[in-house]
Amino acid sequence: MSSLSLSFPAQTGGLPPGVLTGTWYVTRTSLPLWRALDNPSITYAPLPGGLVSDTVRCTRRGRERFICGLDTPLTTPGAFEWRGVTPLTRFTPSRWEVLACDPAGAACLVTLFAATPFTPAGLDLCTRRPWLLPDDELALLRALAGLEQAAAYLHRLFAPRHGPGL
Repeated sequence: MSSLSLSFPAQTGGLPPGVLTGTWYVTRTSLPLWRALDNPSITYAPLPGGLVSDTVRCTRRGRERFICGLDTPLTTPGAFEWRGVTPLTRFTPSRWEVLACDPAGAACLVTLFAATPFTPAGLDLCTRRPWLLPDDELALLRALAGLEQAAAYLHRLFAPRHGPGL
């Protein structure tokens, strides 16, 4: 049985300190872009002034890809606006928020993404390892079923491919 505990930034008034810092693996998602890309992970690093560096790493046909951006905090607790750092991505902002997280930042992170001109709205479940244990998945899904923002995406969740050689 999972002993997973969750914090909800919108209800608690903010993210627990340091919870984003480090690498998170996308282990369940409703976002279709992760069907074509393998080994998705996101590394967050705090910067001065409240900004957060955001590096998405994945593979496609065995070739490593990186998407780098900066996240600016918004007024809603746990919400950010992402902007890429390359000319192609600089003008395509994306709004996202942390719906739920393990307060210690050791187990899970659940993020909700608003629709953009290029992607639909969706949900990512991230963990510190590239897999999600069945008991933790069940505990997460039960907790998220009670959140109005997450409920619409739960039936569309799938597991992106993770593994060597992908």
